[in-house]
Order: sequence, then C-alpha cells, then structure tokens
Amino acid sequence: MPDNRQGGYGAVLKITVTAVLTAIVHVMDMEFPEFEKILAEITAHDSPGGYAEFISTGKRKLNSFTVKLVWDISEVTHAAVVAAFDSDNSVEMSVEDPNGDEVIVFDAQISKLGRIAEQEEGYACDVTIQPTGIPVINGGS
Repeated sequence: MPDNRQGGYGAVLKITVTAVLTAIVHVMDMEFPEFEKILAEITAHDSPGGYAEFISTGKRKLNSFTVKLVWDISEVTHAAVVAAFDSDNSVEMSVEDPNGDEVIVFDAQISKLGRIAEQEEGYACDVTIQPTGIPVINGGS
C-alpha cells in the first residue's frame, strides 16, 4: 500500500486573477478551512444519564481560516487579495495540499487584512478568508 503522508511545505493557495485561479506568492503559513456540520442540541429532561444529545440540522459550512503572506502590494496576487477585500462580491479561491492530491475550490470573502512588522521578521500580512457556498473537492491540478 502506498504511503500518502506528506509534509506541510509546498501547500498552494490560489485566487482568481483575470478569470484564472492563480497561486498567491509568498505564502509563509497557511491553514486549511475546517468543514463543519451544524448540530442542534435536543437534550430532553428524560435523556439517558443527563447526557446532551445532538442531531444534524442538515446545514454545513467551511469555517474561516488565516494565511500569513510576506507582504508585497506590488505583487499581482497580493493586489488581488486587496481588491477582493474591497469588493462586496465573493472571489473564487482554492487550497491545495503539498502533493496536489487534494484541491478544495470555493468562493470566498476576504474578511480581514492585518499587516505585521516585527523587528526580526519580514513585513507580513495575516489574511482571513471566509469561504461561502458549496466547495468542490477534487484531485490535484
């Protein structure tokens, strides 16, 4: 059986630039969005042992996630991040594992941009991304 484990180095984050998903440059650290199933607590007074009981509501979502970029506003993809923040419309994005085995494509809103200037680090920006709608998960590109 093949060993499909991999390190974290080489993950890819893309954003739409002129109608093409394009790799964002200078990604230092990247989370992937968490998939969440929304549950409702239905614990009744007669629930066995007083333990909480839950049911699925049928609703699911991708939670927001953060990436850290070595910031350079002259880079086309960084300018696209700012443009997405300034827009009220969502932008198509994707995340890809280092081997390209799994690609998650989704629409998203850029909800936060936080510049960072630590004395012994490069000038950076934490970007918070909130996926919206149904993601598509497929093999590598």
